[in-house]
Amino acid sequence: MSRLAVATLLSWLATEALGVVMLRSWIVRGGIRTARQRPARPDAMSLPILAGHVGLNAAGLLCWIVFVTSAAKPAAWLGIVFMAPAIGLGISTVTIWTPYPGPGPQAPAPARTLAEREIKRALHDEALTGQLVDELLARNLVPPPQRPAGWHLRPLVPAGHGVLAIATFSLAVLSAVSAG
Repeated sequence: MSRLAVATLLSWLATEALGVVMLRSWIVRGGIRTARQRPARPDAMSLPILAGHVGLNAAGLLCWIVFVTSAAKPAAWLGIVFMAPAIGLGISTVTIWTPYPGPGPQAPAPARTLAEREIKRALHDEALTGQLVDELLARNLVPPPQRPAGWHLRPLVPAGHGVLAIATFSLAVLSAVSAG
């Protein structure tokens, strides 16, 4: 078998390894519990999308292993056919799963609704205007939580997974084309 096909397999396995790390972290942090709360929690991961992503990638990987071991060209193309929608599903999870898979930014405090007469009164009362401005600033300019100094490698896991997925797809297409 060609070196390109083996390199693709190694890239695919590395991509899957990072995916397993993310899946494990998601499960440990209660991802399945929050996913069951959809649609009440729109920020929760969709289990069908995640299952489709994992399943299509696993099917594609199995096809690629068949291609590497037997040189069956249809298996290579079938692996690519499975990988393409898996990448699409993976990209769709990025918008929900950012930052990886920890809690998202703190939700802002609910805005205080002012009646029109209160707004008019505030425009004429300097003390009330100052109070409203202070309240607005306190609610919207909350500093982010302090992180310990140093490098944080957690964001590199999903980034590496995505980069490896695109590299794997490119290598797979090149390998399938070169196989004839």
